[in-house]
Amino acid sequence: MSYGLFLTHRALPGKRDELIAAWKRHMPAAIDANDGHEAYVYTTVAGDPEALMVFQQYASREEAAAFLTTEPYLAYLAESEHLLAGPPTMVTATPVWSKNVG
Repeated sequence: MSYGLFLTHRALPGKRDELIAAWKRHMPAAIDANDGHEAYVYTTVAGDPEALMVFQQYASREEAAAFLTTEPYLAYLAESEHLLAGPPTMVTATPVWSKNVG
């Protein structure tokens, strides 16, 4: 059963572009190469210059947990932690239907 996550990240004031650049350096290739990722959407938030919202759909909860131990993800964390205002807010979900995803 698929496992979904909705996350909201808050960058420190004026640091969102640096956070996005760090994400682009480490994450797209890792996500593309990870068969456990069924979908991934990384977005800015209109009207909020510090916010980023992410939707991730994994094949399972276990696939999501395993990705958090990969070298690209750990490298992204090391590069981005000082750019964040705090930990993300997270909501888990069970995808029921999607169009052109997975």
